[in-house]
Amino acid sequence: MSNAKKLESMLEFLCNDVYEVLSDNLDKVLKFTGPDKLAERITGLLQLAIQDEGALLKPVINAAAINSVLTILRNGILTDTEVADSELQVSAELLKHSLHRFSFMEDYKQYLYGCNAEEFRELLIQWEADNSWLGGAILDGAVIEPFRLLVMIACDIKKTPALFQSYRKILLLTAKIILNANGIQKEDQTYFAQLSKGLSEIEAAICQDLETEAEQRSTQESVGSEKTTSQITPEESLKQGLRELNALIGLDAVKAEVTRMANFLNIRQQRQAQGMPVASQTLHFVFTGNPGTGKTTVARIIAKILYGYQILRTPNFLEADRATMVGGYIGQTAIKTNEVIAKATDGVLFIDEAYTLAKSSGQDYGQEAIDTLLKKMEDLRERLVVIVAGYPVEMADFIESNPGLESRFSRYIVFEDYHVSDLCQIFEMMCNSNAYQLTPAARGNLAILLNRVFTDRDQNFGNARLVRNAYERTLGNHADRLSMSTEPITREALSTIEAVDLPFRIAKGMTGPVDLKTSRWRVNCPHCENTTIASLPFLGQIVKCNACDTRFRCPWWNLDRDSVPGLSGFELHERPSDLDGYDIQPEETTAQT
Repeated sequence: MSNAKKLESMLEFLCNDVYEVLSDNLDKVLKFTGPDKLAERITGLLQLAIQDEGALLKPVINAAAINSVLTILRNGILTDTEVADSELQVSAELLKHSLHRFSFMEDYKQYLYGCNAEEFRELLIQWEADNSWLGGAILDGAVIEPFRLLVMIACDIKKTPALFQSYRKILLLTAKIILNANGIQKEDQTYFAQLSKGLSEIEAAICQDLETEAEQRSTQESVGSEKTTSQITPEESLKQGLRELNALIGLDAVKAEVTRMANFLNIRQQRQAQGMPVASQTLHFVFTGNPGTGKTTVARIIAKILYGYQILRTPNFLEADRATMVGGYIGQTAIKTNEVIAKATDGVLFIDEAYTLAKSSGQDYGQEAIDTLLKKMEDLRERLVVIVAGYPVEMADFIESNPGLESRFSRYIVFEDYHVSDLCQIFEMMCNSNAYQLTPAARGNLAILLNRVFTDRDQNFGNARLVRNAYERTLGNHADRLSMSTEPITREALSTIEAVDLPFRIAKGMTGPVDLKTSRWRVNCPHCENTTIASLPFLGQIVKCNACDTRFRCPWWNLDRDSVPGLSGFELHERPSDLDGYDIQPEETTAQT
């Protein structure tokens, strides 16, 4: 096996293991953040990663992992103060299978399929200068810390140092390869010895902490302390699931389908309570849609609803993919797939990009995983619900490729791309969750920006992930603007996003803010459908309908493009509901008329 494949294989297993531990214990993760805590330096990153049921946790782990590798490569290259072409070439070759872990960030997509020596040099330069949420700030140690701390948190939760030991092996292997690229010098030996010593000391500290904790638990048990476990009740799980479903932005067709399923299960439960016969129902799902459309989030909600109606014994949710189910040699795949299914039994198994299991070229063991899964779906039909997800065309081909798959999956949910108004509200939600406020001009320009992006979208449109990237870039621009200010930075300035902070380069043809002083925006009252026109200052503000006095937040994506001279490229993509106000307010809320 080549060094590149070996490194990617080790990263893949470690990232999957860390994700499995953290995603199963989202409630515990934030306990490690805050002043004087293990993950104090990445509190904001963790809060970001685990919101929305951990929707961003996996890409955060992947990006943090490749940051660790890039840091080791950079330090190894610079140990002798000379950047040799051989070192750049070895680095580029080493990462050709791994850069995909970082390239979900927009600026790094060009490296998705690897790079050559010169491109790797450019990557390092760009990476060191990048002050976005995982890159840059090398001198402050901000790049290597995220993944190390994520691994350490997983070790603490799982009560074993094994994950950190794997992390240590990856870093030392990477260091050896790059240090050998241009011949081992004295400086190289010193650097490697220091790196090895530092990692060994951390590993020893982890082991000591775990031993101390184990002794304390043993002592508590010996004096009669009883461990109590609290599991959410079915009633609480159902309420939580339905509440989260209704709170989702957009996805009206998806919410309608899940609600239809919940209604069926409700009636089924009532028939059972009356001693009446109930029809058996296949509850395996196929989710189709582009990335970032909420498939994982909805799968988690379904797990809670199924447990709430006692279709399943637990609300457990396990996410898997090809890497966790398919092995590299005969016999390994069945073992890995059975292990995944065993962990998911009595809950929901969610398989993302499921079509990758059915690769048709070369020697591949994905079919073994499919065969094993189909058998277990039959054997455990009362104890396991399987949800497979992926791109629409690929998933259609995948299901049609095997009669067994067609017969097992009877429920299909299509996740349409988020609409312009949805994208705007997702951005607003991200701002609100971190105490940022958009000015009216920022709202108007953001609506135009996202309209352009939506108009130019293709099958790789990132949906909520694209909004996340835009949000992160906005915060970076906001920080750069404030750091250059010669005036004292006020609390208001720290929380206010201006139009100039927006990442206009993500849209074709936009280089900066549009002058919206004369702009007019169309609004419908969500109660009486009274139609009116709003000017720029009202966007996103609480307003009152002058016909029925209903208070609501003024929508800010329905621009009358004729009211902005010279505006080009703005297309109308309105659905009937897009004109309606949102966030209806209680009577006592003050509002502008």
